[in-house]
Amino acid sequence: MFRETIFPSFVRITRASQKASRRTSERGKLIQTSAIICAAIGVDTDLTLTYQLFAFLTCLIIVSRLSLRIQLPKVTVTRRLPKYATAGQSFEYSINVANDGNHTERDLKLIDNPLIVSPNFKQYQQEREPGEETRNAYDRWIGFHRFIWLQRRNTGIVIKQGDVPEVSLKGSADTMMEAMPLRRGIVNFTSTTLLSPDPFGLNYAIKNFNQHEQLMVLPKRYPVSTNFELPGGRHFQPGGVNSTWSIGESEEFVSLRDYRDGDSMRKVHWPSTAKREKPVVKEFQDEFFVRQALVLDTDTKDSELLEETVSVAASLLLQTETSDGLMDLIYAANTTQIVTAGRGYAHVNHQLEALATLTRYEGAAERLQETLSAHRTLISGCILVLPGWSESQQQLVRSMSSTGIPVALFIVTQDEKKLADTPARANILPVNEVAKRLAGL
Repeated sequence: MFRETIFPSFVRITRASQKASRRTSERGKLIQTSAIICAAIGVDTDLTLTYQLFAFLTCLIIVSRLSLRIQLPKVTVTRRLPKYATAGQSFEYSINVANDGNHTERDLKLIDNPLIVSPNFKQYQQEREPGEETRNAYDRWIGFHRFIWLQRRNTGIVIKQGDVPEVSLKGSADTMMEAMPLRRGIVNFTSTTLLSPDPFGLNYAIKNFNQHEQLMVLPKRYPVSTNFELPGGRHFQPGGVNSTWSIGESEEFVSLRDYRDGDSMRKVHWPSTAKREKPVVKEFQDEFFVRQALVLDTDTKDSELLEETVSVAASLLLQTETSDGLMDLIYAANTTQIVTAGRGYAHVNHQLEALATLTRYEGAAERLQETLSAHRTLISGCILVLPGWSESQQQLVRSMSSTGIPVALFIVTQDEKKLADTPARANILPVNEVAKRLAGL
């Protein structure tokens, strides 16, 4: 009850503290602290002259604040984001500052503002900050640190303040911004804040530029051993796809036959036609592609387990990117989704984008089993990536194995010792050893 009462105030506190921290420089904070100390010491003006220093510092702060209103910099700001970023990997991008004023601009600073996404009370109750048990009893009781952690994770990115180089009259300069994505998915940018210092460098004038943009953050990936081979992929009609690329058709020559009404003139075999003195055409049959499926189950309440499962799937997709054939990414959302990548289809980046926005789907294993039953005639091998080892997930594995399709099974788990009755060739990936196990396949 207490946490539910104070929870709304957490949002107001974080917004107010953010605004105050931007307006005052480190030098200004030192002056303000000194003024407060002088005020406390100089209460009795008969015993000390400290009150005079207090008066001087107070005047300095007032003049500093008033000077901010005299002349704001006239600039335009343009953000240049990359197309993709990767969760857990820092990256740099630039913001161009163009000087439209009548004098050179110096000592400017930039703060890029993502959309702050505060957690709701249900999320606040259900999730725990990593290492929360090590905090003192008061911090655990109040829970403010948990709120800050959830808000940072929901927002999805941390961006360092950038220092703008000197911008000459009617010139422009690029400011490099360093950012760290904290999660996969879409990160929304709302505005860019320009900080312009007063002559004393105590306070900043704040000017906001609305710039609404989105950045796609792809899942974290791990290196996968080069010894890993796709199940059933290397020996199913080898070279079939390569020949299709060279002729630009997906058909294979089988034999010659007599011409029938409706046959295309492009299929006429002219040497045989001349020899037999009647039309003869070439007969083709459809060429079959080497085709695998990567099946991802997302039915888990453990957010850490889900994130590692998605990362494993993304890592395996990149490892198989250069193989001949097609790869189907199959997962359950409101409906079962199949995203195919390969020559003539989408690029693997489209599959990574799908993984970036993936959320938990309850009952995914049952839905996937139905889809794979209808899809099994098209695939020559299957990679199954599961978050845990529940009864429904075991049934999914048994269903795939009964079809005779080769299956490579990856089980991501919090505790390897709690797994029972796993197949002998299953790849077990504890969440704290995922990178090591994938590299050692």
